[in-house]
Amino acid sequence: MKKLSATLLSAFLILTAIAQQEIHNFYITGKDKGFHFSSVFVKAQAYVHDVTGKKFHYLAVTSDEEAVIKMKNILEEHNAKIGSLWFDSHGLYKQGYSSFHVGDKEFSFKNITDTNATQWLRQLNVYCDSGTSIGIGSCYGGATFDFPGNEFAPAGRMNGDSLMIGLGKIFTHSTIYGSESWVMNKPGIFANNFAFAGYPWGKKYKKAVWAPVWNYLGNWKKYNYSTDEMLSINTVALDRKGNINIRSRNYLALEKGKRKQEKKIAQLEVVTNNPSANNNN
Repeated sequence: MKKLSATLLSAFLILTAIAQQEIHNFYITGKDKGFHFSSVFVKAQAYVHDVTGKKFHYLAVTSDEEAVIKMKNILEEHNAKIGSLWFDSHGLYKQGYSSFHVGDKEFSFKNITDTNATQWLRQLNVYCDSGTSIGIGSCYGGATFDFPGNEFAPAGRMNGDSLMIGLGKIFTHSTIYGSESWVMNKPGIFANNFAFAGYPWGKKYKKAVWAPVWNYLGNWKKYNYSTDEMLSINTVALDRKGNINIRSRNYLALEKGKRKQEKKIAQLEVVTNNPSANNNN
């Protein structure tokens, strides 16, 4: 009877400790080597929410090691687990495959299953559970379409789905989010709106090589390793606490969104033999 009581008490204490765990959200970005107005503006928004939100943390890092060490220190200090983790990054379309960076470390389908390359990221899984959401905040991070090819890379699959699946194998119970198209950091990225939908300006985005990106404007995917499901979802957003949410409507369900997409696709130019025509980001 005493053993049973001790076991029940132990189980009660464990469940109580779990219930008392705080949930903290993280927004991870790299440190810019030069001045970029759009990047500074986005980071300023994140910084403000870090200062005003006790359970939201903005971290500008130079490496995945630095990011993980800082996150672990915060999580251990507060006996917390990760609610939402957003990797703010740039996608490089010209390289012909999906990727994201944590500081100077690039992750793609090429190394996301390499235990040496992901040794730091894997240390975070213990702080995650089925309620954890992880966002690949780079353009084309979840792209499943074929890259048309350019002078930098041959035509082929973007493999964003492979990147998401690989990340899911690291965070085995969490949900991974990735964009098929651009992730445009507009004003109000923590307002739970369409700040992560839209398109860039510039003549180079009128080249035919960009057609796949325009076709998937505002479309996102989510993946969970425990259920092995890859699903197409509406546009993703962040709220003021840094939670990753799915909008009730897709960006292209908006009349203005669909109108802009159709206009831009109609204006696409045929790729020329000019070597600079496919000089894509």
